[in-house]
Amino acid sequence: MKRVGVTGAAGFIGSHLCLRLLDEGLEVVGVDDLSMGSLSNLERCFDEGRFRFEVLDVGRRRQLRTVFEGCDAIVHLAALKIPRYGGALRTLESNVAGVNAAAGVALALDADLVVASTSDVYGNAPTPLVEDGPLVLGPPTTRRWAYAASKLYDEHVILALAEERGLRATILRLFNVYGPNNHLSWWGGPVVTFYEALLRGELIEIHGDGRQTRTFTYVEDTVEAFLRALRVPEARGEVINVGATAPVSILGLAGLVQETLGIPQPLRARFVAYETLPGRYQDVRHRLPDVSKAERLLGFTAQVSLQDGLRRSLEWHQTLLDRQEVAQA
Repeated sequence: MKRVGVTGAAGFIGSHLCLRLLDEGLEVVGVDDLSMGSLSNLERCFDEGRFRFEVLDVGRRRQLRTVFEGCDAIVHLAALKIPRYGGALRTLESNVAGVNAAAGVALALDADLVVASTSDVYGNAPTPLVEDGPLVLGPPTTRRWAYAASKLYDEHVILALAEERGLRATILRLFNVYGPNNHLSWWGGPVVTFYEALLRGELIEIHGDGRQTRTFTYVEDTVEAFLRALRVPEARGEVINVGATAPVSILGLAGLVQETLGIPQPLRARFVAYETLPGRYQDVRHRLPDVSKAERLLGFTAQVSLQDGLRRSLEWHQTLLDRQEVAQA
């Protein structure tokens, strides 16, 4: 493996992965349409002569093949997430077109492919969540499940191409990744939105009663899993959970975020009933991964504790604030 193509390169995980691949001595070709990513995420990458970047809609297969010519491997990260406030059709169409293009290019170039999927495909399945276990999605009348359905389609396409056309591919189901370079909205998840609210002097917004539980995976750990997946041939044809294993309630997460900021109790939050959210929103009560497969195939376990990851995330948020103050001065 000498040259790796990365879709969604200017996004959250993509920017970290590009930098890590460069640090490993590899050539990297990144593409992104910049609809959600930012060139500022790639500042350090542009300093490397082994990095090339193209603004491109990943769904344009012919152009993507030209840009990725010579790549030994491709990591497909570009995707639209849960359409919280609209855009279900765009989410479905974009994610389907993206995976079809990335897989087609990988086959054409005889390249290995690692695809980012999501824990959302489990829906309301019972925990702990096992790769070969049941998937229990909610009804199509609830908009949030459009994202899960699109990523489940991605998985089926990849596995079918692996079986029928010899595609060498690995699927990683990611669990609540957080850290620097994340999108500063609900697109980036609760950690980033909780920090942004408190730093602006606002209340944290908690949906439901806040007792739903999740595990949160620091982006450095997630990138390590991608690197290992690229380098382990035995992972081809497999679906693998990638996540931390220490569950925390959303209320508990909010308290930890507030604590890292040195803000005393009581919790500065407001509760929002699901009924008031658009799209007949449904939440998942508990989500905990079984990571034994990642440990066995990739030798991977998440290393960064939630407390340490929150501290590092806060440092990044504070850096952004410092830049804004300098720009406004």
